[in-house]
Formats: sequence, C-alpha cells, structure tokens
Amino acid sequence: MFRAPPKATYFFTETEHDILKSVCAYMVGISHDTTLDTPIIAIDAFVQQLPKTWQRQLRFGLHLFQWGPLLFNWKLCRFTQLPSPDAVRYIEGWAKSRFRIRRRLFRGLRDIAFLGYYSST
Repeated sequence: MFRAPPKATYFFTETEHDILKSVCAYMVGISHDTTLDTPIIAIDAFVQQLPKTWQRQLRFGLHLFQWGPLLFNWKLCRFTQLPSPDAVRYIEGWAKSRFRIRRRLFRGLRDIAFLGYYSST
C-alpha cells in the first residue's frame, strides 16, 4: 500500500526530529519505525505554541540528551547510535539521576513523548 510522506515539522530540524523519534520510541516502548512521524508532528504543533524561552530550553535539552552518552557515560557515541540495551540503561540513568536537572529533562521528554503518541492514536 502506498503511503504519502509525512508532513514536515516546522519547529524541529531534521536532526532534532530524529532524536525526538528515538526518544519517543524508547519512552513509549514501541518500535523505531516510520509510524512515529505522526506523533512527532503532534509534538511539533504543541511546541510551536510554547513561549520562545521554553522552545530554546527544549531544543537545548534534546541536544544534551543526544550527546549525553559522551558526557555522562564516557561512550564515544550519541544517544541515537546506542544499541537498544545501552539506550534503555542510559534513559534509566537520567530517570534515576542524583541531579535534579537530569530527572526534570527526563520527565519533560517522557511527557512530550506520551503527549505525541496518545494524541495521534
């Protein structure tokens, strides 16, 4: 069956789109396939309504989460390149971190992932 390509996101760059797609897959617990484009579009629409300060913080948080394995786990790769078991442990490390900022970012990304997933189902 032919599927039209997904509508482009307006807030997120292509790189941020890929990071968010991977985050959503792990947070919601679904496979990394192309059906995640619809939740990302819903998240994009939501984020466009946020104040500019929050948009900048979200963008910074996504990139911090992407490069976190290098900063926090001393692994020479990005989050989107981690094997699945390592990615799950990495996310759990954010959820259980002793640093409040990491726990808050985890909760924010998790909430956004669920918002996108459940608003598109």
